[in-house]
Amino acid sequence: MDKLRRKTRIRIKNRTMIINLGVMILSFIIVFFLFNKSVFNGIYDYSVGDIAQTDIYLTKEVIDSTATQALKDKVAQEVEPIMTIDFSKQVEAKKGLNDFFGRLLELKETYANDSELLKRVYAGIENKNPYGFDEKTLQAISTMSVERITLIKNYAMDITQENMSSGISVSEIESVNQNIEAFVSGISDIGENDKVILLQFIKGSLKINKFVDQEKTDAKILAEQSKVDEVVYPTGTLLVAKGSRITDDKLAVLKDGNMMIESGKDHFFIVFGIFSLLIIIWTINHLYLIFFERHVLDKSREYVILMLMYVLTFATAKVFSAVSIYLIPIPVFAMLVGILLTRNLVKFYGTTLIVLLSIWLHLPLPVVLMYFLSLLVVSLFLRNVKLRSQIMMIGFYVSIVMGFFTVADALIYKTVDEAFLMNIFMILLNGIISSIITLGIMPFFESIFQILTPFKLLELSNPNRELLKRLLVEAPGTYHHSILVGNLAETAAHDIGANSMLARVGSFYHDIGKLERPYYFKENQVGSENPHDKLPPQMSANIIRNHTIFGVELAEKNKLPEEILQIIREHHGTSLIKYFYHQEKTKNPEVDVTKFLYHGPKPVRKEAVIVMLADSVEAAVRTLESPTKAAIGDLVDKIVSQKINEEQLSNSNITMKELEQIKKSFVKVLGGIFHERIVYPEVDISAISKDSFDEPQKNDEEEDVNEDDHRDHK
Repeated sequence: MDKLRRKTRIRIKNRTMIINLGVMILSFIIVFFLFNKSVFNGIYDYSVGDIAQTDIYLTKEVIDSTATQALKDKVAQEVEPIMTIDFSKQVEAKKGLNDFFGRLLELKETYANDSELLKRVYAGIENKNPYGFDEKTLQAISTMSVERITLIKNYAMDITQENMSSGISVSEIESVNQNIEAFVSGISDIGENDKVILLQFIKGSLKINKFVDQEKTDAKILAEQSKVDEVVYPTGTLLVAKGSRITDDKLAVLKDGNMMIESGKDHFFIVFGIFSLLIIIWTINHLYLIFFERHVLDKSREYVILMLMYVLTFATAKVFSAVSIYLIPIPVFAMLVGILLTRNLVKFYGTTLIVLLSIWLHLPLPVVLMYFLSLLVVSLFLRNVKLRSQIMMIGFYVSIVMGFFTVADALIYKTVDEAFLMNIFMILLNGIISSIITLGIMPFFESIFQILTPFKLLELSNPNRELLKRLLVEAPGTYHHSILVGNLAETAAHDIGANSMLARVGSFYHDIGKLERPYYFKENQVGSENPHDKLPPQMSANIIRNHTIFGVELAEKNKLPEEILQIIREHHGTSLIKYFYHQEKTKNPEVDVTKFLYHGPKPVRKEAVIVMLADSVEAAVRTLESPTKAAIGDLVDKIVSQKINEEQLSNSNITMKELEQIKKSFVKVLGGIFHERIVYPEVDISAISKDSFDEPQKNDEEEDVNEDDHRDHK
């Protein structure tokens, strides 16, 4: 049996690999040919100077970008630059003069009685002055009277400040110096030598402080350039007559109109570049699946859905972007992949998809970042989606976030233009359309690919479903047990980040195989009669273990999803049916233990592991005479340890940390179910008058109060 099962698994695995390989290659080819526009759009293959072999008519309206840019460049050259004055330079000049003269006056006071020493000290201190005075001039300045120094200082300060206050540009500095020289030469209250020193002070203090405000100038240039009409050739224009030479400007128009095949060499490099880019993206995508989402590769249907959505979104992006680049259905991809597969795939595959689209469609950086944000928003709000109406809300959230981001970007970079409001409208429309498309397409994937979504799980959890109704009527004990297991499993799955809805619904159906012989299971037995008392242990064990097989058959007949079938098939793994094995072993020490093992296989998904543990814990806790929290905790520890020792969890990727959290979750839920209750004392009811149980009679005072209250109320 195990050998047959192993061969079947290998055969299924090989078939899955072949399907996945075919889908991978096909999707690569489709994206490659969509990406490589020159494969389909090339018409002419000319170079500058070639003779046109036929009349060349424009097949669509073409903007002559070269001629248009030439007009814009001419406008840009004619725009007068906007200047700005840096007044900090003026403050620095004033401070420099104040500091220089302050040091001079301080030294004159200090060495007032020794002029020779003053000359040497002052010349040494100021040997690197910013005004270019040599040692001889510095000594001469130091011997000036305080009145002369003050007069030169005042002239230097006033002339410098007056000229710098209106700003001095690079082109103006020479003329400013000439004007200052003319002004200083006309001053009558200082000598010629002092005028030379004054001019040196002024020229050393003057700084260029008027600069071009590039940002405002650029904005002015852009504003003026925006008024320039584009040079447009309408559709059907005869661009080049037959026999004419291809000129630079005509070739540029052909390229602008996508009517040129590149040279063989360039064409090869373009194709090779596209091929290399896609190889990198495909490799990264599939390495991610191998390392982090292996289950997608293990099931061809999940991989087909992923690549189908990837290629469809890529292909349709061209159509939507023709209307507006803000309408690309990235949120549709994110919502469908997140709901049908996993939320982790949304961020990773969505990122590589946006990278490809940004290169293919030449999307601006703010638009690319906006779509990255949409991935994060969808991934965030998909966590607890259980109702289809929530999809509309996610679309609304996506629109709001993308809209606010676009507004913020436009305000920061001052890019608000006449198309701004239309762009915002397209963003809001994107979220609405994405939600509608998602809701419209999802049933197709659910039915064609048999994908289990939260919405499908919600439908399956309805107690009016046929199997659950049968379980309630025909095996009420099993039904009650399944509900309790569902509560345990859902809480534990939620606490470790697994699919809590799948764990709950899987618990509801995990024992439907008991419908074949419900009274052979203890929870459905009424009274003391037990049909197993009349059967040999091996036959009893066979009935017990076959409930998983019958459950799978019943689930398949009722078209339950594969994930539910796995939980039904795996919830006992290959555990030993201990009770009947022990009975048989007391009679036959050489008993074949394999006849007392469940058929398996061992659980793989974390949800199946949780259901296995919850099933065992719920059944075992009923045996406790005093189900205190400590006793429940010990029992849960014991059962989990048994499953580990029996290697029932060896096929799953569940961690010890997650198992510890599962145990805590079980104890928390069971503690709420089996909480301590008050022991009520026995009371002899017969000793109490029967009249006491009638409605108490009101006394007169109470009647008066009630009547007053009634009047007040009225």
